[in-house]
Amino acid sequence: MTHFSTPKGRKATTMTKQVMQQRFQQMGTMEWHMPSQREGFDSQSLLDDADLHAENRSMCAVKTQAHRIDAHSHDEDHPDDGQHDADVMLAPPVLKRPPQYAVVLMNDDYTPMDFVIEVLQQYFALNLDRATQVMLQVHHEGKGIAGIYPRDIAETKANQVNNYARSQGHPLLCQIESQE
Repeated sequence: MTHFSTPKGRKATTMTKQVMQQRFQQMGTMEWHMPSQREGFDSQSLLDDADLHAENRSMCAVKTQAHRIDAHSHDEDHPDDGQHDADVMLAPPVLKRPPQYAVVLMNDDYTPMDFVIEVLQQYFALNLDRATQVMLQVHHEGKGIAGIYPRDIAETKANQVNNYARSQGHPLLCQIESQE
């Protein structure tokens, strides 16, 4: 047993390390750390805080989904004493696909067609046939879509292509356009 000293006005509490660990697990804490024995540590205030956190968590439950779970497990270690009868309804996560952006290559009169095909193969993983089709679309229509990605990926790819084209001395322009 570990004994802790308490400040004035509090009743001294004695508990084992296992009991404290169980209390932390009940309130959902993944890790727990036993403080070193020092003057002024109050294990009762720790337990009061644990109860407060457990109450706050059960009061903030959203009741929108049909899945019901008990707030506290009912097993031999935690007998049902009638104090923890709260049911919690969990809300399903609301997932939404990120907005998509097209990475577009623009036509110019100076960039060689072979360089455009090289860029499409290197940065967009297009095979030779598909890269040639996109290059011809850029050449004939003024622009062509190299790929469609979420915004951060599209911006990165456009920047990589622009930087590579400048480093090779070509004025090839790559931009992104919203698909929404």
